[in-house]
Amino acid sequence: MSQNHDLAGAAENLIQEHFELEPSLEKVIWINPNKTTEIRLLEINPESPPTGSVLSFYFPPYDEFPYAMKIAEITPEEWERILRHEIPLPNGWTLDNYKAYSRETVTV
Repeated sequence: MSQNHDLAGAAENLIQEHFELEPSLEKVIWINPNKTTEIRLLEINPESPPTGSVLSFYFPPYDEFPYAMKIAEITPEEWERILRHEIPLPNGWTLDNYKAYSRETVTV
C-alpha cells in the first residue's frame, strides 16, 4: 500500500470523526489531496465566528496519527467568498482537485 493511499484513508477517517464530533459541521474540504504529505482541511461550520480570512492551525504527527495536519474552520459565507477569490487561501493551498465531503457522504 502506498503512502498516498495510507494518507487518503487517514484523511477520510479523520473527516468522518470530525463529522461525528461536531454536529454543526456542514462540509469538509480536503485541500491538495494528491500533492502533499500533510492533511489540509477547510471545515465549514455556520457556528464558526467569521474572520474574513483562512487561519489554519498546525497539528504535528503523533503515534496514533502519523500525518501532520493543518485545519482551518470557516463559515459557509467565507467558503463562498473563497470560491469567488475574495478570500485567499494560505500559501501553498489551492482548490485544484480538492475533495468535498458532506455529512451524508461520510456517514454510514
